[in-house]
Amino acid sequence: MHRRFRLALALTVVMAASAGQAHAQYYGGYGGYGWGGWGGETAQGSIARGLGFYNIGAGIYNKDTAVANSINADTIMRWNQYVWLGQQEANKREYLRRARREQRDSKSGDAIYKRLLESPSASDISSGDALNVILEQITDPRIHSSALRLANQSLESDVINNIPFQNASEGITLSLNQLTAQEGWPLALQGDTFAEERAAYQEAIADALKEDEEGEISPATLAKVRAAASRVRVKFEANRPKDPKALVDGENYVKALSGMARMLENPQTEQVLSKLKEVKKTTLGNLLGFMHTYNLRFGPAKTPEQRAVYQGLYPLMATQRDTLLKDVKLDQGELAAAKNRPTDFFSGMHLDYLDPKPKQDEKK
Repeated sequence: MHRRFRLALALTVVMAASAGQAHAQYYGGYGGYGWGGWGGETAQGSIARGLGFYNIGAGIYNKDTAVANSINADTIMRWNQYVWLGQQEANKREYLRRARREQRDSKSGDAIYKRLLESPSASDISSGDALNVILEQITDPRIHSSALRLANQSLESDVINNIPFQNASEGITLSLNQLTAQEGWPLALQGDTFAEERAAYQEAIADALKEDEEGEISPATLAKVRAAASRVRVKFEANRPKDPKALVDGENYVKALSGMARMLENPQTEQVLSKLKEVKKTTLGNLLGFMHTYNLRFGPAKTPEQRAVYQGLYPLMATQRDTLLKDVKLDQGELAAAKNRPTDFFSGMHLDYLDPKPKQDEKK
C-alpha cells in the first residue's frame, strides 16, 4: 500500500559547538548514529531507521546528551534488525494481498517478489516497488552502514526533489500489533489493573493496522494510538511496581509503545530537503542514508518527471546492490534472534520526550 509522503513542519537542527560558535547541522541521529547530510559524508557510524524522528522538536538532544550515550552501536544494530524484519513481514503480506486481488494462488506472492527482484517491468519501477526491493537489500542490517559511502554515484539535487517519498509505517504497525499481543506485555503491565488500557491499545493498533493495509493511517486513528499509549503510561506511573526488574521492564515497554507510536506519523523533514537548494549535486549514498534514517520508501511516481527519475535511479541502485552483495553472505537466522528486543532502543530516552505531557493551556 502506498501513501504520498507529506512534507510538514521544520526539523529541529542539532547544534554543534566549534571554536566558541554554534553551527547548525541537519542531522538524522544522535552521537554519530545518523545521516551526515546532503553534502557531507554519509553513514556516520551505524544508521538507525527512524532515529531522525526524534530530533523533531527536541532542540537540545545532541551528541552530548544522555540520550546519545544510551544509544550504542549494539542497540542500534538490534533496532535496525527489528525494524527491517518487521518491514519484510509487511512486504510479504502485501504481496499476498496483491495476489488475492489478482485472483491468483498464494504462491504468486513469491512470484511477484521474484519479478520485482529480477525482472521488474516499467510499471514496477514507476510504482516504486522495484526500487523499494533494492532499498531493503542495500539497507539489510547485516551490511554495515558505512558501505553506503561506496554509493558515490552523483545525483542532481532536482532528482531527489522529484521523489515522492512515503513513510514506511507498515512494518512498525505490524510490529506493534505483535508486541501488544496478549503474551507480549511485561509482568508489570499484566493483570486486571491494566486490562482496560491493554484492550484500548490493542484496539487502536488493530485499527491502525487495518488502515495501513488499505492505504493511509488516518489522523483520528493516529490520535487514538497516541491516547492509548498515554493511558498506559498514566496507569503505570500510578502503579509503579516495587520490584526493580519489573519496574525497569515496565518503563522500557511503555517507552517503546510511545516511541513506536510516534514512528507511525510522517517524519517532518522540510528543512533537511530544503538544504538541497544549497547543493547542486549529492550522491546516491546520501539519498539512501537519508531514507534509512527517516524510515522512508519510494512512493508511486505520478508525473512524467517522477517516472523519469525512477527510470534513471533504478539501474544505479541495481548496480550498487550487485556490488554490495557480491561478497556478502547473509544468514537470515542470525537476524531472527534479534527481533524480540525493541524496547532497548528507547530505554535511554525520557518519557516526556517520547510522550510529551500536555501543557496546562492545552488541557483547557
